[in-house]
Amino acid sequence: MPPGGQQLTDREAALLTEHELIRNEVKKMGQLIAEINEDELDALTQSMRSVEQKLALVYTVFRSSIYMHLSQQESNNQSADAASMYSEQFQTNCPPFD
Repeated sequence: MPPGGQQLTDREAALLTEHELIRNEVKKMGQLIAEINEDELDALTQSMRSVEQKLALVYTVFRSSIYMHLSQQESNNQSADAASMYSEQFQTNCPPFD
């Protein structure tokens, strides 16, 4: 009953009843969405964890290959420098060995 002791009209009562039904349906949908999110959130979290681990492995392999490549370049540069220093120090009439 509304404040002041006034009676509701049929239209107002029907409106309040519909409002109550809609509110209950929205509440049910909210609960359903929360349940779905919980279930899917766990699966999504596991999937993302797997992707994260694979990405970390790829990153580690990539970094090690870059390091190896740079190390080889440095080694080749040092070998070339040593060979050029050696050839400058010792002159000979013999053809170079290949």
